[in-house]
Amino acid sequence: MPQSPPRSRRILKRLLLAAAVLVAADQLLLYTALSSDHLAGRYLAPFDPPLFTPVQRERLRAYRALIEEDSLLPGLTAFDGELGWCPRPDHSRGNYSYDAHGCRLGGSPLTTPKPAGVRRIVTLGCSFTHGDEVRGEETWAAQLDRLRPDLEVANLGVGGYGIDQAWLRWRRDAEALEPDEVWLGLCPATSWRVVTCYAPACRHWTQMVFFKPRFLLGEGDALELQRSPAPDLDTLVHLLSDQEAFLAETGESDWWVRRAPRAYAPRGTSILHWSALGRLGLTAAEARGREPARWLRDPQSELHRVTRAVILAAREEAALRGVPFRLLVLPSRGGLRSLSAGRPAYWGPLVEALRGEGVVVHDLTTALLDAGLDEDPRGWQPQGHYSPRANRMVAETLSSLF
Repeated sequence: MPQSPPRSRRILKRLLLAAAVLVAADQLLLYTALSSDHLAGRYLAPFDPPLFTPVQRERLRAYRALIEEDSLLPGLTAFDGELGWCPRPDHSRGNYSYDAHGCRLGGSPLTTPKPAGVRRIVTLGCSFTHGDEVRGEETWAAQLDRLRPDLEVANLGVGGYGIDQAWLRWRRDAEALEPDEVWLGLCPATSWRVVTCYAPACRHWTQMVFFKPRFLLGEGDALELQRSPAPDLDTLVHLLSDQEAFLAETGESDWWVRRAPRAYAPRGTSILHWSALGRLGLTAAEARGREPARWLRDPQSELHRVTRAVILAAREEAALRGVPFRLLVLPSRGGLRSLSAGRPAYWGPLVEALRGEGVVVHDLTTALLDAGLDEDPRGWQPQGHYSPRANRMVAETLSSLF
């Protein structure tokens, strides 16, 4: 009577069979459901090319066409080899108009030299300063201008900017405006932008398919400017068409790319790229930790340290020019809701540290919470920016501060 194989051999065969079934299932999933590189509308790693939406891919095709035609980008947002992107001066479309200085218009264009007896304030920042989703006259900058006849507010905010770009724009464009004060708007929810040099790596859904400058930290947290990897449109197209070139420029300097190297590696260069589970795992890992709260409240994190260093450097440069500097904290609805739920402001440690360094900080959080805007839908536009009503509250609060 033949003897049955040893128990260990039977277990090994079962394990090999199970492994073969899993591998077959994995490969079936890879070449069927994942064959389009998308699952449930989401672009899957490896991100080669690093374009996450159909709109971004169409932008790249448009850039190539513009190079062939030797023409400029259409619309209000111009490619800017120094800042990444910037509003086009003397252009208008829909709710957005800009004067000859590139300032958002909310009334009459600025004049040079500035009128006698008027204190001119230059405001810098992201979409919460620029006033995305509202008309020019409804932005808090324009409403403050009307509330205070002794002030003239020049709105140099730009949608999608980090505070690093905002400061660099001040250094380049604001001096001609002869400002008496400079105000830098910080929306804590968008603070992530200071640790990226490629906008879609930070926000996968953005329509800003541009590279940007950023500051790296040297000894003693000294700022070291890394210029935009794409000083011209030809280079931008090249970096988005050659993954090795993209990684050579961003692999160490962009926080998002650096923390997930295999997700951005050239297609097929990692064994995980050849597995459905591997691709899903890389995609999930790259997406983790995208809320800034944990990092901004940590004084040792790169996000906190770069943000703090940029603000201090902006304050020091303004002082050298003899211009008073103020930091405005402009919270998002999510930030307000986190406070109304009883949690402390995650930007609190940063604000405390800056005030300890002598920075004048105006945090609009309390005013917006007191007005109930954490729960009032009338305070917000569809994409999450301040409504005309919320902009008015910001303007009124600022008007009463000095």
